[in-house]
Amino acid sequence: MNKYATFIVFLMYSFTLCAQGIPMISPAENGTNPIELSSLHINVFVIDNMATTTLEMQFYNDNDRVMQGELNFPLGNGVTVSRFALDVNGEMREGVVVDKETATQAFEAVTRRNVDPGLAEVTKGNNFKARVYPIPAQGYKKALVAFEHEIDGDVDNFIYQLPLSIKHVLKKFSVKVEVVLNKPKIIKSKSPKINLDFTEARNSYISEYQEENKTLERHLTFAIPRPKKVSKVVTYKGAATSDNYFYSYLNIKPEQREKKKPKNITVVWDVSSSGKDRAIENELEILEGYLNWMQQGQVNLVTFSNTIHTTTKYQIANGICSPLISTLKTVNYDGGTAINAIDFSSFKSEDILLFSDGISTFGTKNHKNFEAPITAINTATIANHSLLDYFAACTNGIYINAFEASVNQTIEKITQEQKQFIKAEFDTTKIKEVFPNSAQKLRDNFSLSGKIEGDQAEVTLHFGFGDNITETKKIIIDNSEALDHNLGERIWAQKKLKTLLVRQDASTIRSHGKKFNLVTPNTSLIVLDDVADYVHYKIVPPLSLQEEYYRRISAQNEQKKDSKAQRISSLCQTFNADFDWWKNPPIKKPELKKSTPSESRSRETVSDRIASSPQADMIMEVNEIASEDELSSKKSEKQSKPTITIVAWDSNEPYINTLKSVAKENIYATYLTLKEKNGANPSFYFDVATYMFQKSLRAEGLRVISNLAELELENTELLRTLGRKLYEYNFFNEALAVFKEVLETRSFEPHSYIDLGLTYTELGEHQKAVDNLYQVIAKEWEPESLARFNGIELITLHDINNIIAKHKEKLDISFINPCFIKHMPVDIRIVIDWDANETDIDLWITDPHTERCSYNNTNTRLGGRISYDVTQGYGPEEFRLKHAIDGAYGIDVNFYGSRKQTVLDKVTVRALVYTNFGTKEEQKEVLTLQLEPAKNGDFNVGTIEFKK
Repeated sequence: MNKYATFIVFLMYSFTLCAQGIPMISPAENGTNPIELSSLHINVFVIDNMATTTLEMQFYNDNDRVMQGELNFPLGNGVTVSRFALDVNGEMREGVVVDKETATQAFEAVTRRNVDPGLAEVTKGNNFKARVYPIPAQGYKKALVAFEHEIDGDVDNFIYQLPLSIKHVLKKFSVKVEVVLNKPKIIKSKSPKINLDFTEARNSYISEYQEENKTLERHLTFAIPRPKKVSKVVTYKGAATSDNYFYSYLNIKPEQREKKKPKNITVVWDVSSSGKDRAIENELEILEGYLNWMQQGQVNLVTFSNTIHTTTKYQIANGICSPLISTLKTVNYDGGTAINAIDFSSFKSEDILLFSDGISTFGTKNHKNFEAPITAINTATIANHSLLDYFAACTNGIYINAFEASVNQTIEKITQEQKQFIKAEFDTTKIKEVFPNSAQKLRDNFSLSGKIEGDQAEVTLHFGFGDNITETKKIIIDNSEALDHNLGERIWAQKKLKTLLVRQDASTIRSHGKKFNLVTPNTSLIVLDDVADYVHYKIVPPLSLQEEYYRRISAQNEQKKDSKAQRISSLCQTFNADFDWWKNPPIKKPELKKSTPSESRSRETVSDRIASSPQADMIMEVNEIASEDELSSKKSEKQSKPTITIVAWDSNEPYINTLKSVAKENIYATYLTLKEKNGANPSFYFDVATYMFQKSLRAEGLRVISNLAELELENTELLRTLGRKLYEYNFFNEALAVFKEVLETRSFEPHSYIDLGLTYTELGEHQKAVDNLYQVIAKEWEPESLARFNGIELITLHDINNIIAKHKEKLDISFINPCFIKHMPVDIRIVIDWDANETDIDLWITDPHTERCSYNNTNTRLGGRISYDVTQGYGPEEFRLKHAIDGAYGIDVNFYGSRKQTVLDKVTVRALVYTNFGTKEEQKEVLTLQLEPAKNGDFNVGTIEFKK
């Protein structure tokens, strides 16, 4: 068990700022004191209607142990975090942007050494997450987060609003607001607010406010008068580049015109588990408003979560369709979200209304074909705005973030044709990279940004409906004296990022995020404690550490050796030794004698039940070595056939016992009732899905297990558990999609390639299987990874050679080192792996003579052999026996211990059990099971029995 627990901080501010409200902290386990925000300092800097908001937070850990922390808050559409800093040895150290995967690898490796890393990243749905370690016992930790955003408002004012809801006493609270050029004014409001008093200072207006030892349930609100007319647009100097940038916010008269009423529409309704976070009542009102506008016609209702569940047709009469609304009021929200797998081109209708948060968590991607316009409507705080924008952009539709709009406003927007920005015209020798750079529907505002060269330039903007221009605006950009502030560059970078996200251009997103220090789906901000860690992972550190960093990098490059060649050479020797073992395993003839009471075991395992056979009172002593030919000859004479018996998984949890008490046809309905109480527990879905699969309820079980993808976005342990359970029950296409997602963020772990390779094998794609599995051999791994997963290469080579032996004529294996092509079929092969890092699971095999093969007895008298004992990672561990004698072989797994708390609170173990491995008679059974850290002990996987 690790030395720290975890706490989670949720930040939620008003939609005017992001999507968001202020730190609310939930302890990760019962019995721990909450981590409280002790001080909060807010800094707001505004030019025009562009603002930088910086939150400096200090948290206090009132527990007597070190804690790991996690900050979470959803960001608004087009907003991203641009700064993240942590208190390291009394100084605020800035985070630097790196590839998301590199950041994760470095963070986890450094955390294992109990030093100070911090990681800020974006998960699906534009949800910002920062991981902080350590928060000292009875101590404090500071964290800083900043982001740039545009301020919206009404026709007269830009309105900045930050609701603060902190009910416990803050020791210190302060606010500093600086507004350049325009004098702010205080808005009259019934809601309690922080009293700001602005004073002029040169060309800015500044207000500072502070309090001590008080709760804070007020708003930080102020307004900036909109200019009546903008004669010239000023520019801003870049910091990441030498370019100058312009930004302009235009008052475009909102217009709309009659939209042709469709006679046939499709309503695509997301009924995944995340639906509980949507404002369903508002969505139903929006749909009713749309149907009332249509008056007559046909509605095709499609409900989906992990797959499409129902397709039903309804008729609208006089703007009413009561059966449709009644159906939607009673749907069950359950399962993962497979929005990327929906073929929208298959819906033959004039319009498509999509009600979803757009966060796809399950299934393959297939959203390139469209026909009818898509109106995408979201009411959730956390949403994949980029994907919903993409659907709308590809179909000349519209995306409405109804979380930020009223029901009536949304109905008006989707029943009328909205005015849109059509195009911008400018001298391309002076103006470059203007965003937005394509037609888009106007929402409540319009702004654009770009780069400028020369003293002055003109941009002409065209607005209208479709290709029909109804309004033209010209703006003059004055670049004679660019302001020495990078806020213009930051807003431009965010606008370009939003465009890249809609286009789903991962490579360009990654390079753009690095260049402009932005957290994106492909980049993260990381803070490390030691310059050696920056050097090790080749992460350029903050400026204060760069001199030492480059000195060490230079020295490292001079001393660099061909470590990969050395590793391959060493691995060849190890594999040759393994082949020598296989050619002539050291088999010893047993001499049987009576056992003594002290040699008995205390636990009843499969092995113990084997020990109750007539041979149970005997143990072995070495007498002489049997020859390989002799054993092979005897085996051929016997012609024994193996039988694999796997123990059915049963958690014995109360909810499973409840399901056992109802008829098969009532199991799913009963599960939905139980979900209300147990829905936050990942093991609940694991257990229930397993029970449903055992009862041949495959569709229901698939829907239930897919919930694991919804519980915590981009959680690798949950995804691996999901993928391996899908693999166990032959949902190989679904498992493949899960394992591909894992590989995207964890290619630094060899297990990611193994899972993919084994799944490709089951799908008959043997070339892809070998290609992925061989990455375990060929890739340059961190030495720490190979040390933690000792023996993983040999185990993988056994799988590779099994595929080659069966499909060699169809494979290209020219890239494989010849020393690794050695096929080793065996009578018994058992492999286990597990989902939890920093965890020690042991494989135990007990043969017919009751000898147990395990980490402390790695070679048995019958010739059985077990791989290295993996104590710090996910496995794998492997047992092999070339020639099996008649009798039963017991298979147990033992939970030895863990230094990590997993999300599951249980560790999921997978066992792959083979007989006649590597031959035409090969059989395989798979079992995934869960072990409880609180109950160290054994679990019976099953038995293999050889008999005539």
